[in-house]
Amino acid sequence: MQRLVTGRQMKSLDRLAIDELGIPGIMLMENAGRSVVDSLESAKGTLSNRVIAVICGKGNNGGDGFVVARHLGNRGAHPFCFLLAKIKDLKSDALTNAKILLNAGIGISEISKPEELTGIFDHADIIVDAIFGTGLASAPRGIYADTIRLINQSGCFVTSVDVPSGVNADTGELLDPAVRADLTVTMALPKYGLMLYPGRECIGRLVVADIGIPYHLLTKDADTFLLDKNHIHTILPPRPASGHKGTFGTAVLVCGARGFSGAACLAGAAAVRSGCGLVKLAVPKGIADIVESRLTEAVKVPLPQTEAETIAPQARDTILKHAFSAGCIAVGPGITTHPETRKAFQELLPELTCPILIDADGINNLAGNLDLLAKLKAPVVLTPHPGEFARLTNQSPQNINADRINISRSFARKYKVVLVLKGAPTVVAATTGKVYVNPTGNSGLGSGGTGDVLTGLLSGLIAQGMEPLDAAKAAVFLHGLAADIAVKELTEYSLSAGDLIDFLPDAFRQVSEH
Repeated sequence: MQRLVTGRQMKSLDRLAIDELGIPGIMLMENAGRSVVDSLESAKGTLSNRVIAVICGKGNNGGDGFVVARHLGNRGAHPFCFLLAKIKDLKSDALTNAKILLNAGIGISEISKPEELTGIFDHADIIVDAIFGTGLASAPRGIYADTIRLINQSGCFVTSVDVPSGVNADTGELLDPAVRADLTVTMALPKYGLMLYPGRECIGRLVVADIGIPYHLLTKDADTFLLDKNHIHTILPPRPASGHKGTFGTAVLVCGARGFSGAACLAGAAAVRSGCGLVKLAVPKGIADIVESRLTEAVKVPLPQTEAETIAPQARDTILKHAFSAGCIAVGPGITTHPETRKAFQELLPELTCPILIDADGINNLAGNLDLLAKLKAPVVLTPHPGEFARLTNQSPQNINADRINISRSFARKYKVVLVLKGAPTVVAATTGKVYVNPTGNSGLGSGGTGDVLTGLLSGLIAQGMEPLDAAKAAVFLHGLAADIAVKELTEYSLSAGDLIDFLPDAFRQVSEH
């Protein structure tokens, strides 16, 4: 897995490389600029005779741009370098590289009016955005804003250096206007803002460039990571040839109510697809026949019900009986927030001893009673979407999405739970405060029932003996990967939750064969 960092963390790592290891800053800048040209050549083929406009700011990102222009010249391109400031405003390594570029015979045009760029943009094949990088805290103004708009209107292939100008490197917020790049070459480590929306929509293809900072320094005190296939491959539960139903564990899913039998069926079907040895669906007795007709592989456990055909408090003993031999119990999909069901839920949880997954209405039934989490004996995984998490924490969904990494980290650490905050992107937070960002998935997951599929998949993986944190990482990655595979055939418009289950085997195959 790659570490994810904020702009401030990356600046600190740069400083450690320079001050403690003695790597000259100008060497890091040289490696950065050359890496951009290497990545551009890989993406576009030979650069010889291509007209390329390099737009530079006055900071270190602009210094990278001067190196880019020089190496473009070395590859036979026709670079035109533009500075949105005065050369006399440059400092340190950026000034040194500007002087080197001038000595190499490549001019630097000082731009004070955006119309001075329109002529070259009309003839350019490629534009390199080296205006701000990570060094932007507020929306671009004046010449910077006008230039970014011209870049976006140019129709050229756009490459951004480190972070597209106008994208907040820490949050992914668009500090309007923002460059919409076709290729982003980020230095040493990916930044939060490149993985978080809406910034992620501006990066195009992402390349992480090695600029010479040693691995041990890049991983020092790491607390945020990007999930990948290789990591998921290493944590999936083994499938011994001699295995049997008992080997692969039992998952109990407490789901459903009248009108919400679909949630139980989707969760159960996904748990079956997870590789779990035995899946038990505990549902109100009034919908047991419906569930029976929809899903043959799972064992059905009819439960006492309320007059509204939701789970009644009298279901406690039956659930505990089946949970005793289970590797995981999942509670929530479709159970409603009926007062009697809420009472049953809150009385049941402290009695459970196997790992507990709480989703959907299970989370809604926790709202206003978070102290209950401290009373639980077993490890807990919560899987809210932003709306459910907002009800749980008395925050707005907008605030949660604006800082989903740090909010998830704080909650998981405070309440000692594994938190899966669903969304774009889904993040998994551990009790230690470490956070894992999931890169898979698409807008096809934005439909009813896909969360129930995740619940079934995750509970089935925990039941097979996976640690809840590892199971959460694997489940969100596989769930999103199944959606990515599915939309190639079905499109993001037409993907349904039921379809998603059919593509889980392909997702497992891709990860298992990685």
